[in-house]
Amino acid sequence: MLYFPSGEQSVQLVTEIALNRLYEDALPGYGLYTFVLLGAGFERASGEALARHSELFRMIETYVSTSGGDDGPSAEAHVFLIPIRAGRSPMSPLMDLAAVDLSDLMRRQLGAFLRQRGQIRLATRVERGAGPFLVTALEPSLLPLDGEAPRLLADLSGLGPEHLYSLVDAYDRDIPPELSGRPESLSALRQRLLDLSSKSRSASGSGREADDRRWIFLI
Repeated sequence: MLYFPSGEQSVQLVTEIALNRLYEDALPGYGLYTFVLLGAGFERASGEALARHSELFRMIETYVSTSGGDDGPSAEAHVFLIPIRAGRSPMSPLMDLAAVDLSDLMRRQLGAFLRQRGQIRLATRVERGAGPFLVTALEPSLLPLDGEAPRLLADLSGLGPEHLYSLVDAYDRDIPPELSGRPESLSALRQRLLDLSSKSRSASGSGREADDRRWIFLI
């Protein structure tokens, strides 16, 4: 798993023998964790789906990546976690590094979790959508450890690549010390995404967002 933290922190590669530990027991110490999941059929992606993944990875590589210090995780930092192929150089482009099998496993488990909670339509979107998907948590785990901890899910399947710079900017913010480790930090991110959604609708001339066009979910 490749970690891209906000602030003046370096990219970090974390490996485990047991793959599930990469997303069930991630490196502790960050304020917010965003797991990046590839969409269904990523290996065959073309057109806008391919462009979305490519642009998201490019923005993370160029906008978030830094050669800053190695002080370790910070409770005031947000971090993107991207599943990558074992044995590949982390210096390669993310589009070449992305681990489809690991991402598919994570996406299936997220879908199963949503189905258990009765969110069938959202589970279907996660399982079949073109993606990518972003799952943000306060704790270092893709799914809640206690069943109640909130998750912020962003389904980027319908988002144009031109919006991904603003999207990554919304995530790549240091967390105010008073919000670190608190649900309010997740709420602040959600509000930034809602503001982005509103601006993108205004730019396209569309009105109120229909249910099937929603892409931000608090679960």
